[in-house]
Amino acid sequence: MVKAEGTGKGEKKTMPFQYGFYELILIFMFWGAVGWIIEAIDMRIEAGEFQNRGFLHMPFCPIYGVGMALGSAGLGSVKDSSLSLFVFGVLFCSVMEYIVGGVLEKLFHSKWWDYSHMRYNIKGRVCLRNAVLFGFGAIVVFRFVEPMVERAILRIPMNMRMAVTMLFGIAFAVDLVASARRAWAYRENQEGDEPMLLFKAHR
Repeated sequence: MVKAEGTGKGEKKTMPFQYGFYELILIFMFWGAVGWIIEAIDMRIEAGEFQNRGFLHMPFCPIYGVGMALGSAGLGSVKDSSLSLFVFGVLFCSVMEYIVGGVLEKLFHSKWWDYSHMRYNIKGRVCLRNAVLFGFGAIVVFRFVEPMVERAILRIPMNMRMAVTMLFGIAFAVDLVASARRAWAYRENQEGDEPMLLFKAHR
């Protein structure tokens, strides 16, 4: 949380950050886009090619946005503990990744990621390497990056926050429907019992 700063005479105070609806949507938007960039870079290294790793057409990974929005609003004072943040990153992100991966496989009979080539993986949906990276990532993000994001959001006028939220909501809904139709087309064109892997997972 962004805390009040400056108590001396003439110093400007920063109001405590309030995790309201519009603020959480902006956090969701920012980290969804950042997550997509991280995935694109990781797979450029891992698979040797550019891949749009998200379920959506737009450069956006909702799973990152959801995790950051929930963590920002729900962790509270726990964000002061690196150990707690590490545990949160490992458990929450791994559980989310496993559930979302399973739901996508069941609905569309397709895989958007596969860690079967990694050691200590569970059904190819999660793996130990990523879990550890999520843990350390949570420490860095919540301790150092998220406070700067929240300060930037505080500088955005409320009417602009509302307008951005509305425009993003419309674009997100349209893209979600279009992406679901595309994913269903993948299912309809498949043969065999094994879910189809949509992207190359490694070199």
